[in-house]
Amino acid sequence: MTGLLAALAGALLVTGPLLAIAASRPVRIRPPHPKRRRLPPIPAKAALCVLGIFAVTWWATGWPVAAAGAAAGAVTLPRMLTNRNTVRRIRRLEALEVWTRHLADVLGGSAGLEEALRSSADNPPAPIAAEVRALARRLAYRMPTGQALRAFADDLDDPTGDMIAAALILACQARGKGLREVLHGLARTVAKDVAARRDIDAERATHRTTARWVVGALLGYTGFALLNRTYVAPLGTVGGQAVLAAVIALYAGAFTWLHRLAQPPKAHRFLNQTAERRS
Repeated sequence: MTGLLAALAGALLVTGPLLAIAASRPVRIRPPHPKRRRLPPIPAKAALCVLGIFAVTWWATGWPVAAAGAAAGAVTLPRMLTNRNTVRRIRRLEALEVWTRHLADVLGGSAGLEEALRSSADNPPAPIAAEVRALARRLAYRMPTGQALRAFADDLDDPTGDMIAAALILACQARGKGLREVLHGLARTVAKDVAARRDIDAERATHRTTARWVVGALLGYTGFALLNRTYVAPLGTVGGQAVLAAVIALYAGAFTWLHRLAQPPKAHRFLNQTAERRS
């Protein structure tokens, strides 16, 4: 009992100064995390297709691990082998450029800011039409312009949208002085950003091409395995299934790495709902 008390006393003597040092260090407050978007649900047709691939692969090979890997690949590979998200973001940036130029031209005709924002919803660019019309509805419902623009930035969920919304919010406070020139400058900046993103996406297309070649090689080997069952018979055992699971995991890691190389880095927003609540 005496030894236990001595050990506890020694531990307190050591941890006491350490806790005092830790408490004296300044605490770095992290910025609020941006809101996370939920993954869209898988459509019924896609789910039936995945189940069909799972069933057919299990029936053709008799390997549950291969069936699970084929089903997972059917869900993830189409997203990894295409640049659909990058093209969508570039189109939205182009739409923001067009909308910003239109807004600057309307303001040049002696229209007020709120009037220009509402009129821009008459024929907005298609990629951002829903967000622009939602902004016009908020203004029609007498929501304060600054709050409506913050909600507009949240709808866009894009750093470039934050930059444009912030310029408009500052213009509200300064009663629109010099806003037309600022918007034209922002439009030129967005146009340069779009051109740069197109060049970068063209360079990153080589990683997607590499992934497609790997997928083609895997499909060719799968066809060979189905025709030569004697060669792959050891994979039908419990140990063979474990080895196959490890191989599939390695390929999944390689595809994930190639996909990250082909994706642009995630930019952080500076206007968000937390900032709106604090303002």
